[in-house]
Amino acid sequence: MNDFIAGTDISRQLTLLEKSQWWQPEELQDYQNKRLRSLIHHAYTNVPYYHDLFRSLGLSPSDIATRDDLVKLPVLTKEDVRKNPGKFVARNIPQKSLIHQTTSGSSGKVFEYFIDRDTLSISRATTLRGWEFAGYRVGDKIATLAGSSLLPENVPLYTKIRFKFSHNLPLSSYNLNSERLNGYLQQIIEFNPRYIRGYPSSIAILAEHAIEHGIDAINPEGVMTTAETLSKTQRETISAAFQCDVFDQFGCFDGGANACECDQHSGYHISVERSVHEFLDDSGSPVAPGENGHIILTDLWNYAMPFIRYDAGDMGVPADRICPCGRGLPLLERITGRTAEQVVLPDGKRLPGLLLTDVFEDGDVVTAIQDYQIVQEKVDEFVVNIVQSDRYSPDINNEIQKFFWGHLGRDVEIRFNFVDEIPRTDSNKRRIVICKVKN
Repeated sequence: MNDFIAGTDISRQLTLLEKSQWWQPEELQDYQNKRLRSLIHHAYTNVPYYHDLFRSLGLSPSDIATRDDLVKLPVLTKEDVRKNPGKFVARNIPQKSLIHQTTSGSSGKVFEYFIDRDTLSISRATTLRGWEFAGYRVGDKIATLAGSSLLPENVPLYTKIRFKFSHNLPLSSYNLNSERLNGYLQQIIEFNPRYIRGYPSSIAILAEHAIEHGIDAINPEGVMTTAETLSKTQRETISAAFQCDVFDQFGCFDGGANACECDQHSGYHISVERSVHEFLDDSGSPVAPGENGHIILTDLWNYAMPFIRYDAGDMGVPADRICPCGRGLPLLERITGRTAEQVVLPDGKRLPGLLLTDVFEDGDVVTAIQDYQIVQEKVDEFVVNIVQSDRYSPDINNEIQKFFWGHLGRDVEIRFNFVDEIPRTDSNKRRIVICKVKN
């Protein structure tokens, strides 16, 4: 029904993905390289930016035969696209076939681009396959608690119809006060979804409210989190409240990224049929397995506006093992946040800011703090915004300060700012770490 309404081909793509997930790594790599060669030829022939780029570098399409050859091309940034977006649109794609998309990410600066129906189909198919890793079956009821990145406002009629036929209960994550949380819990009990999906910070707030009020009638098969970095404490709170497993998922729609946990929780299965993922250090060289790197993406399906070696600002750690589940898909060890969440050390080196959040996940700090945010104002100055609980004490400051100094050095000033609420982004996402230091 959804394919008929939207003119997509999700069912056929999902059938392919359900088979390809069990292919051997060599088979997946061959498939990926075949799609890459086709994309490169298309981009050179039909996309002005890439035609000019190849000519300026003295390259022909045959020079990019495998994913290993992508290093011959420069990394693409959002600013590169913003400077001249028209040069990235394929000339052989009819205007009526272009689907306009926008994203603001964590920066708040709107980024506009185009996709086509094939991109939409494979994107939804990889999403559904990721849900299947959690045990989902097409038609299962889902309650979605999120902001505008998952529940956009002013959606077209067919999207509203798709939600209805998908048995999806949309719940806005804005203004999660006690009254609204009570109402949501009642709606979820009546709807009886098999899965809950959404922002981990919002679902954790709902879970805490359920625990505090002794509500234990919500028992889904699983909770699927996405769009934010899931913390250890959030995972434990959600699992305790709803007595189920939590499956974290990562995606970047503009870059074609998709990676999801299965029931083994041995990492995130990367959808290599959808896109090429490279992991690069600050100098642009590949990182070794187990090392943190910039996630560079090549969308293998978006022929309307190809993004080749695209840096959307996400960071993660690749793994060099296969999951015990038997799927041949490579693994992403963990997501380490956004590029903007890296902090700058006094010696000029950069550190994933999420490493600083570990202190908030253990011991007395967990119960003493309701919410927090780390802001690097200067190289040697950090501000920790804190929403206190009634268990907060000056000793907590000392524990956090000692932990930070262990990672940043004792010359760094740590200031504490106590607030009633941590502000969210326009799409209501939680920003845990903010670095204001320019490169």
